[in-house]
Amino acid sequence: MNQTQDPGALNSKHSPGKGFTYFAIFILILFSAISGFIYFGAIVAVQEGKVSFSGDISVLYWAIAFIMALGVGILLLALKQSKGKTFYLYEKGIVIEGNGQSKTQLFEDLEDLYLFSSGRTFLTNNIAFRNRKDGNWETITARYPKVFKAIDFITTQHEALYVPKALKELEANKSVTFHYIDYDTALGKKLFATGTQSFLNVQSKEIIVTRDHLAIDSTKIRISELNHFAANNWISKISLRDKENNTVFSTATNGIFSGKSFVSLMDRLINHTK
Repeated sequence: MNQTQDPGALNSKHSPGKGFTYFAIFILILFSAISGFIYFGAIVAVQEGKVSFSGDISVLYWAIAFIMALGVGILLLALKQSKGKTFYLYEKGIVIEGNGQSKTQLFEDLEDLYLFSSGRTFLTNNIAFRNRKDGNWETITARYPKVFKAIDFITTQHEALYVPKALKELEANKSVTFHYIDYDTALGKKLFATGTQSFLNVQSKEIIVTRDHLAIDSTKIRISELNHFAANNWISKISLRDKENNTVFSTATNGIFSGKSFVSLMDRLINHTK
């Protein structure tokens, strides 16, 4: 860990779940017992003449081979799924350990938090985060226990620490850039993505924020003309409205990277101009 980066107090630790591994071990033991029963209770009994069997006894050997191969396959899959990085969530940042390495990412330096839902749920059960300078996504996925707690903590701390930094940048007449994906892209990922890498393989667009305006898709919108955000939970859509309640920008609820921080920043800027 870089000693110049103090992450503060530890909140929680998150590693891939082991439940599937324990289940796979139980299945392998069960399948081994079934295979043993077939061998000693059927094959050996037939060979000793204790039981009559009119078919080809090789079928029983193939049955044992199939059952054991299935059990071993389930265990190997479980072991693969149990591998992954460990995330320590601290007050000011995240310490990531994996592959014999450790690094710290402070919340105020994380530009992109990408939330998405996978599996048969519309609940947000994955979070990816990155510093654009580094460029690589780190992900805490649905296979991590207490993933909802991790998502809530990361987004809350990011809002608390990144937004004040962004406001200082704006006060210094600098711009702050957020990334987003449009509604159709976000919906398509939800319906057709096949895994975490598929979700992360997106081409994002920019929202450039200054003290006075937003630049979205080459269109400038004056902040003094904006009023509020509106969310439609039925279709998971969020919209930015002007003072006449016209929609000037909209995307999926999780379509804006670091969306909670973006909304918080915009609320402060909009209220400041009122």
